[in-house]
Amino acid sequence: MFTATFYPDSAPGAPVILCNTSRSLTEMNVTLNQRRLTEHVPGYGAAFATALDRGNLRNILSFDVRRDSDYTPAKFPDPEGALLFALDHPNYLPGTGTLKIALAGVTTTATRWLLNCSLDVLDMPDWLGTAPLFKYTFNGGQITATAPF
Repeated sequence: MFTATFYPDSAPGAPVILCNTSRSLTEMNVTLNQRRLTEHVPGYGAAFATALDRGNLRNILSFDVRRDSDYTPAKFPDPEGALLFALDHPNYLPGTGTLKIALAGVTTTATRWLLNCSLDVLDMPDWLGTAPLFKYTFNGGQITATAPF
């Protein structure tokens, strides 16, 4: 099981469920890219440059959601209804917030929180009848096992 819920900073009491599915994570193209700001500084007369960790770890999490199978309350009556939802959807994910990721596998059950994140990209690359595919990309800070609220 994979559940992704966004809690906007502007209204943490009004979370937006993006996905709630039992599909395999490999089917959902889940990717994680961690980046840390480092600086390589040449030292005067040194044989090698020194790497300085400037912190600022960023975590970029992406996943695909097929709205009719990964989140059943969002079934659409026709393709126009799906497009209308897609056009309005970014308004429900404003600014920054926290992304809750709940996992339940055969032997692994865990919840993680992507703090200080925002939706960087919402892409709708293909359609399957009334079930568009949404590709979400969140750019955030620390990933923690401790609930922030």
